[in-house]
Amino acid sequence: MNKLILTLVLLTISQSLLASTDRVYMSPMEKSKWVLTEDNALRCEIEHVIPRFGKAVFYQESGRQLKLKVLSDHHYKKNLDISFRSVTANWKGIQTEANLASLKSSGTNPLVRVTSNAARQAYFELQQGYQPSLFFIDDDDGFNSVSVILSTVNFRDIEDDFGGCLTRLHPYHFDDVKAARVHFDFDDEFPTLDEEDRALAKMLNYLKLDKTIKNILVTGHTDYKGSVCYNETLSARRAWYIYDYLIQSDIDPKMLQIEFKGESSPRAKGKDDLARAKNRRVEVILQK
Repeated sequence: MNKLILTLVLLTISQSLLASTDRVYMSPMEKSKWVLTEDNALRCEIEHVIPRFGKAVFYQESGRQLKLKVLSDHHYKKNLDISFRSVTANWKGIQTEANLASLKSSGTNPLVRVTSNAARQAYFELQQGYQPSLFFIDDDDGFNSVSVILSTVNFRDIEDDFGGCLTRLHPYHFDDVKAARVHFDFDDEFPTLDEEDRALAKMLNYLKLDKTIKNILVTGHTDYKGSVCYNETLSARRAWYIYDYLIQSDIDPKMLQIEFKGESSPRAKGKDDLARAKNRRVEVILQK
């Protein structure tokens, strides 16, 4: 009986110790660093390696807000509850915590993506010497808590370079400029100069920077007035005019693809003047 009681006591103690086991992932002070990994007009990125876990990446794309993603070398199941909190560095005298966000694991990589507001707050916390951290229970084990800490050590070393990159970002994102419409007056094959600039200036400026654009689709359209044959010819003349305009703007002709659809693909239904004006157009679409 005494052996059975002793065995049960030891088993209880063992389970209690296992239940309190924590896994803490953090870069040692002497190895902690933040590295600028992308520095161009379309994307800025800094990376922090967390040994035996993965890495944290702050990034900002042109025309968008600062974001944060945390990638893991381990697989964690989807929809784990993750508390994102800023904690005081160990060497500070007073221990404090600030809640940044409540997150869910993705079940893949990145483990989490942090929204703009929380990402900006986490960046600010690092600037102030605090350490944004992820806390969650690994359900695959059922009892182990996991802490993933973004070290503030040497963060200041990269601030100026990253901040400089942010100030040089282009004002527009690919999604902002990937489609443009040039409108035409009735029966005209040439738009006004103001209309050309309004419709295409942002796209052309962006094209100088993004070398991942593989194809530019130029499609001519008309309204319903006139014969089908005439409108198809008019839509072709409009499309070829914009084609020539793009060539004169130093666009590689090998990137350009021409289509003309006459009146067959109206943007707006109806036969009133407003609908007809919307349908007299050339659409220019960037494709990666």
